[in-house]
Amino acid sequence: MPDLMTKPLAEPEEGPARFNKRRLVRWIAILTIGIIVVLAVWQEPLYARF
Repeated sequence: MPDLMTKPLAEPEEGPARFNKRRLVRWIAILTIGIIVVLAVWQEPLYARF
């Protein structure tokens, strides 16, 4: 009997890795957190306490 390779069933098939949904959601989350941090520091700069 020949050995046949099968795809793992855990991951869904996706298109090219360039524009997949998971990467888009990750970048949106990173950008949102970054904007919130910048706005928080802008409102209350850390250097103003010294």
